[in-house]
Amino acid sequence: MGYRSFGYEIIRTYVRFGFWLTHQKIVVTGRHLIPKGKPIIFAPNHQNALMDPLALACTNSHQSVWLARADIFRSKTVSSILKYLKLLPVYRIRDGKDNLSNNEDIFAQVIHLLENKQSVALFPEAAHSGKRQMLPHKKAIPRIALEAEAKNNFQLNLQIVPVGIYYSHYWKFNRALIVEYGEPISVDKYKFEYSDNPQKAMISLRDEIYNRLSPLTLQINSKTHYPEYEQICQLASEAYCQTRIFNNHPSLQLLAAKKDLVSKVEQIENSHPDRFEKLIEGITNYFKALEIENLTDEQIVLAEKAKWSFIFIKLIGAVCTLPLFAFGFAFNAIPFIIPRTILHRKVKNITFLSTFNFVVGLVAFPLFYLIAAFLIFKLVDSVPIASMALITMPFVGKIAYQLFVFYRGIFHEFIFLSNYKSQQNAIKKLITLRNTQIRLILKDANT
Repeated sequence: MGYRSFGYEIIRTYVRFGFWLTHQKIVVTGRHLIPKGKPIIFAPNHQNALMDPLALACTNSHQSVWLARADIFRSKTVSSILKYLKLLPVYRIRDGKDNLSNNEDIFAQVIHLLENKQSVALFPEAAHSGKRQMLPHKKAIPRIALEAEAKNNFQLNLQIVPVGIYYSHYWKFNRALIVEYGEPISVDKYKFEYSDNPQKAMISLRDEIYNRLSPLTLQINSKTHYPEYEQICQLASEAYCQTRIFNNHPSLQLLAAKKDLVSKVEQIENSHPDRFEKLIEGITNYFKALEIENLTDEQIVLAEKAKWSFIFIKLIGAVCTLPLFAFGFAFNAIPFIIPRTILHRKVKNITFLSTFNFVVGLVAFPLFYLIAAFLIFKLVDSVPIASMALITMPFVGKIAYQLFVFYRGIFHEFIFLSNYKSQQNAIKKLITLRNTQIRLILKDANT
């Protein structure tokens, strides 16, 4: 299981292509920090179900063995597939106390892999939250790491690599993904502490993993005002980006700005509760006003930028790109819209929505492409034309979605400019309210 598999690599290449198609951008940093020729445990944060392990698997060259919750291995068929994909079950209390003893065998297999300089991966939280908040870390990684080193007299040179995974949105299509590999933790430095007190060493290592991983994530600690923190980031992060340089890469600059902004607002919440409450009140009033007008923050941003001169220029661009959009839409709309509509109704836990959309898409899109290519062949009786159409379908689909966003923006700008004066005044008031809240956030964050 721990050694390289050609079949696994083929599957991963396909999944990587799927990741490229479904994400607006994928940014990976710190990959050079991954140790070479040493046993590794990857320790990523966990907020988005299956998308998290796929994000890790698609952004480094290791064919890591994953430890996953045991309940997904109940079916023999599914269990066989998962093990082929290098997953092993980990049993929890909820799986039954009698099953906990099975972990001993699993951990022994993992230690054997590490002794052979292979890599494994598991989530230190042992659960996913669906929020930008890390759950308390468990002791699974410290236990495996320290037991593996102790068995080898702390000569294994085992490294734990923290990995921060960030999504601009958890389930929307065409989002940004950032994967940050952090400085590895050498487990051998816990040798003497483990000899004196194994439990204390596990807790110390667990805490170090948390402290190393936390800066790699967007961590919102507030329990009572979590939604408002998300709204603050939504409103002010772009403007806060302009106040200073955090990183030379645009996507990393924005993420770093969000991290710093959240940190500053948390300081206000802790040190100046009156200012914080006033800030939250303003944010809440703005988003309530949006609900009353049945508008979104994105529409207000577009309305502020709307000008008739720009509309006409954009319309020319829209007309010129319409044939390309039509081709991409024709061969991608059905496998995109129908499964997503069904899944949105059926999936009760929204944190799994992205996973189901992606997995179903891996099957639905190629199936539809093959059917469409076959129909084109029947229509034109040309293998080269049908083959070329088949190859280009996913690429023009990605372009078509970008054009759809472009067209939608033109539509919202046109609606705003052609509205009655009373409706325009209501939107202008929202624009003013939005800008006022941004100024207050920036003022408080920089005080």
